[in-house]
Amino acid sequence: MGDNKKKRILYFMPDNPFSNQAGNLTRAKQLLTYFEQHETALEIDFLSCLYWDQSSVKLFKNTYPNVNLNIFDIYSNKGNRLKYLVEDKIPRLIHKAINKPQISLLTPIIIKRIKSLLQGKSYDIIVISYSTWGALIAQLSQFNAYTIIDTHDFMTLQHLKGKTCFDVGEAFKEEMKILSLYDEIWTYSIEERFIYEQFVKKKVTLLPVSVSDSKTVHNHEKKIDILYVASDNIHNSESMMWFIDNVLPFLPLYKIHVVGKICTRIPDHPQLIKVGIIEDLDMYYADAKITICPMLSGTGIKIKILESLCHGLPVVTTQRGVDGLVNKINNGCVVANDEIHFARAIIDLLEDNVFYTRQSDYARVFYKSFYASEYEKRILDSVFLDAKSI
Repeated sequence: MGDNKKKRILYFMPDNPFSNQAGNLTRAKQLLTYFEQHETALEIDFLSCLYWDQSSVKLFKNTYPNVNLNIFDIYSNKGNRLKYLVEDKIPRLIHKAINKPQISLLTPIIIKRIKSLLQGKSYDIIVISYSTWGALIAQLSQFNAYTIIDTHDFMTLQHLKGKTCFDVGEAFKEEMKILSLYDEIWTYSIEERFIYEQFVKKKVTLLPVSVSDSKTVHNHEKKIDILYVASDNIHNSESMMWFIDNVLPFLPLYKIHVVGKICTRIPDHPQLIKVGIIEDLDMYYADAKITICPMLSGTGIKIKILESLCHGLPVVTTQRGVDGLVNKINNGCVVANDEIHFARAIIDLLEDNVFYTRQSDYARVFYKSFYASEYEKRILDSVFLDAKSI
């Protein structure tokens, strides 16, 4: 494994981890932090391509000084029209006509650029994020590495939303075929683990996704009644519009602090305090009494729910909000699937101290029982530090 005996790891995550506060990027930063903490045993190449600028490159290098950052461009310069047609557009159209991808985002020019960037490298373990990029592993067989797909989400369901020309059967078959290319499949959702285990005969690992050790200060004065944290994807924006239109009229006495890029996707409202992107979410969790997660659709586990439970904050959510959790009851989540019960659950938590305390205790116990950082660390250590893992 080289002169320094380090394991060589390639970690591919297309999105800049600092581009927003979405749950998938929270997860990416946690994994990068793990790699940074074990730099004496691991040599890491981080491969990425989306949403980078000079300031974010500098931030990355300052945050993870021992992780080698490699950025490639997925877009072609159209200034030389002939070169663009020959190298990018025509091969892409041929690739699409032959393969008819439903979920894969790979194109011939992307594959060419990645292979060029990795030329002369060698790896013991390769981790690729998303099944939408997962077919890339077939192009990296020369490394003879142990391969892991970090699924993040069930992409067949994710891509179904809002698409009219979408073949669900073909997409599902494509996704399962991509997952089968790997030695190990990571998922964070108990339901997705069940699906993958039924259709792919490879090792499926349920990662507990610890968020961070709770920094909640007991007896701290709570200045925020209701907190909502979300990115700007279509599931969050449609769900929040449902909340604004249907639930908020039942809560005339309360204001909701909204944190994250979701603020750009929802209208102004006298009961909404739109905070936007912030540096320190822990500060807002410490100040909040409860959080909400009004999900009408979506897949996978919701990181914002785990963050709330970690801080002992009860969450009012829907059935979709508890998707992925290993336990659906007595976990700090109050589930309500219509506007009246959703509003009633919020009011009960804010006005009934006994009910609030019970749900807060459920939250802390549930998180510590299934998602404490030691459980995740144990799995990551077995993959990256165990001498027998490759």
